[in-house]
Amino acid sequence: MAGEAQCLTYVGCNFLRQRLVLATLSGRPLKIRKIRAKEEDPGLRDFEASFIRLIDKVTNGSRIEINQTGTTLYYQPGLLYGGSLEHDCSPSRSIGYYLESLLCLAPFMKHPLKIVLRGVTNDQVDPSVSNKV
Repeated sequence: MAGEAQCLTYVGCNFLRQRLVLATLSGRPLKIRKIRAKEEDPGLRDFEASFIRLIDKVTNGSRIEINQTGTTLYYQPGLLYGGSLEHDCSPSRSIGYYLESLLCLAPFMKHPLKIVLRGVTNDQVDPSVSNKV
């Protein structure tokens, strides 16, 4: 019961990356419900699922549960571990989408983060990779 009271609960897909990053930094579990529940194609998008896989890679001991329709996400953060990693980003969003969050998490990792991100370098939605360097 005490663990459930500390769980941060949100509705909708707004600020998904920021919510996951802040939950990871604070160590608090997170539950997001009704992710695009009323849309024709409900649930997480491919780029959001890819971002969740990336968060899982840079942490150790995270617990991630997604229901069958993808409309509910439960995330229990693990420790920020870092290390040498590779990740194939979804072609729906540019690498900047992923890099913004990694820049927030990297200073707090146990080991320096060396990561190879593969994917689109720029698009019309996200900042270009060259703007991040």
